[in-house]
Amino acid sequence: ICLHGRVTASWQHRSVPGYAVIDTETTGFSPRTGDRVIEIAVVRLDGDGEVVDTWETLLNPGRPVGPTHVHGLTAVDVEHAPRFAEVAEHVAALLAGRVVVGHNVDFDLRFLENEFRLAQFPFRVPGRLCTQQLAKAHLPGPKRTLAVCCEQAGVVNEHAHSALGDTLATAELFRFFLRQHPGDLSAGWRTERLFP
Repeated sequence: ICLHGRVTASWQHRSVPGYAVIDTETTGFSPRTGDRVIEIAVVRLDGDGEVVDTWETLLNPGRPVGPTHVHGLTAVDVEHAPRFAEVAEHVAALLAGRVVVGHNVDFDLRFLENEFRLAQFPFRVPGRLCTQQLAKAHLPGPKRTLAVCCEQAGVVNEHAHSALGDTLATAELFRFFLRQHPGDLSAGWRTERLFP
């Protein structure tokens, strides 16, 4: 089932900039070798970390879907899904003006950078925060997978390895850090990125 354009709540202007938590499922590990995004989810939070809305869509990558045993998606699932170029403007609008948050966020942003470039759609990310980096500073133990971090923070991920499931879990993990360490998010901060 294509989940293109499903929005669960309306966004209203807020005086405090918010966050856009993201996750992608991809055909592989490197956009440099032609791998593409096949599913993306965005959970927007207000400045206090409260969930405002969610959005997700499958994407037709125009190539084999890759490791179905990991992401659970098949060629049939994405056959009638939009190409990224068809949703690029909407994705940019969801992220614009917000700090982008993700677990190993650089991985997702490398793929998004590639997708925006292929779509010839310029987009600037004003800043990013990585919950994996925050976990290194604020959670015990050496393992920093999303599953381990969620377990340590008491977050339940009921739909692991789906874009929306992992994004909702990452959002809850981020909310945990906001509550526990509201003045110390510098460990997860990344500088501005420009998608040319």
